[in-house]
Amino acid sequence: MPKLGASRMSMRMQPDHKPDKTGVPFRERLFCSVADAVTASGICRSSIYTEMKRGTLEFQKRGKRTLVSVPSLLKLLDVA
Repeated sequence: MPKLGASRMSMRMQPDHKPDKTGVPFRERLFCSVADAVTASGICRSSIYTEMKRGTLEFQKRGKRTLVSVPSLLKLLDVA
């Protein structure tokens, strides 16, 4: 299976440069929102959900929120 977004990694995702509101760099976060995953990876929202359904992208539901595992996202993009 091809790695999604791997060719766009250098253009879009800069895992250490943008800390969240608490000052934690993206790469060090455990979870992020789907919107943050889309922004960080350059992968479209529907592809994020497809990878979740396939089981290649780990996530957790917290109430109505869907949180994407950052280590799993980095592994999917082959930058972990």
